[in-house]
Amino acid sequence: MNITITRNASISVAAISGDVTHATAPDFQKSLLHELTETKALVLDFSELNLLTSSGLRVLLLLHRAAADGDCRLVLAAVPEPVRDVMEITGFWDQFGHYPSPADACAALTGSN
Repeated sequence: MNITITRNASISVAAISGDVTHATAPDFQKSLLHELTETKALVLDFSELNLLTSSGLRVLLLLHRAAADGDCRLVLAAVPEPVRDVMEITGFWDQFGHYPSPADACAALTGSN
């Protein structure tokens, strides 16, 4: 798993590539929890995400709660269909705002859509 963060004004985009598994979930959590303290909005770009296991879903739930507690918007972008299917089955999909692309997410968050 690799995370590349791009900051633009009050929005950060975290591009996640590879697999979020039991082995990588701690780094996923640490990096993104830190980023929530640095921004007013965080877009998780899943366009290069291959796999999100139950450990990754747990981290998403923690991030969702931390974002709400910290008055930060957290949204998903470019979620691959297999990941979306898992999120829908587990009920996670409706807990997040989601957009077809990071650009669409940023536009929505800045009100320029």
